[in-house]
Amino acid sequence: MDRTARESPTHGFGALFSRRAAGLPGRALLDDTEVVDRISFTFGFPDAASLPAQQVAESTLRALAERGDRALQYGDTRGYGGLIDILRDKLARDQGIDATRDNILITAGSSQALDLILDGFVDWGDTIVSENPTFLGAVSAFRDAGANVVPTPIDRDGIDVAALERNLARLRADGVTPKFIYVISNFQNPAGVCLSLERRRALIAIAHRYGTIVIEDDAYFDLRYDGEQLPPIYALDRGEHVVYMGTLSKTMGPGMRIGWLVGPPEIIRRLTALKVDGGTNIFGSHVAADWLPRHLADHIAGLRETYRRRRDAMLAALERSMPPGTTWSRPDGGFFIWVTFPDGIDTGRMLAQARERGVDYLPGTRCYSDGRGQRDMRLAFSFSDEARIERGIAILGEIATGELREAG
Repeated sequence: MDRTARESPTHGFGALFSRRAAGLPGRALLDDTEVVDRISFTFGFPDAASLPAQQVAESTLRALAERGDRALQYGDTRGYGGLIDILRDKLARDQGIDATRDNILITAGSSQALDLILDGFVDWGDTIVSENPTFLGAVSAFRDAGANVVPTPIDRDGIDVAALERNLARLRADGVTPKFIYVISNFQNPAGVCLSLERRRALIAIAHRYGTIVIEDDAYFDLRYDGEQLPPIYALDRGEHVVYMGTLSKTMGPGMRIGWLVGPPEIIRRLTALKVDGGTNIFGSHVAADWLPRHLADHIAGLRETYRRRRDAMLAALERSMPPGTTWSRPDGGFFIWVTFPDGIDTGRMLAQARERGVDYLPGTRCYSDGRGQRDMRLAFSFSDEARIERGIAILGEIATGELREAG
């Protein structure tokens, strides 16, 4: 027997962990084997068949042939300048965002962008304001950073700005200025709603009035299937009190791990100084810089058709299968439908039965910072085809109906 293994200590390392690490669960958030083996409505994974592998392979060869010595080298901490310029063109054309290089920071997906924002603004115990419910990754990140989260409700038009102003007025009376207000402006994760144009303007005015900033997470901007595109909050505010987050994870592919922050130069400089990665995915950035101008527009058009069909299939299946009294959102884009059951349903408890029958979803409590959501679930329609969506929703409907029958 190896001497090191034989003499290894039997105690754990709990006393050595940081506050952030000590409270974490024992397993990672993502396990791709579960997604492959089940009808998975849990995570917003893109459709596997839509990932542009052949096009990316061709762009990889070109990037290596033309700029291989730079693509494989350390790079600028802000990100590859060629990609930043292409993103500037895309942001100006599609989002109406006028940005210079000094306004943009390339990140490892929007997850690193959010982590940098928390590192740059939030000390342990600081106050932030967030939509409730919201992206489960944000819920976890806020908790791990030790933030005091002030949850603010949403409705079909996005964050309730009247409730937001009441929360901010109460905080001001207590001498507290929240570090930021976190919102997902388009096809909100998990509820699927869009922040209305009127509320976007109201949110800007509120942020100015209370001396804070808005963090606008806009991962799904390009994936609108119905209705007219709305200008980002950042564009309406001209970037004065807004930091904008975007990503290629929902379009080019999450494996690229490329996202970006757009904000005032002072903020971008400080967040750049917090990065110690030698330049985010320099090689992938060279590949993306080749692929985006050649393929992005046509690729997005194809994605919209695929996801529109899947959204419609899930909405139709919900109509056929869900018990009376169940309601759900009808998103104009994005990846998610938010379902709310009548009293008597606990989606956390129901999950074990669903998994036994090969179906996964996200219980609503995972998306709340204050423990709510027992009757809610988030369903992702992006990853499963129409036949699997039909089968999976039918199973969930049978289980929910049985749960309500048992509850009387």
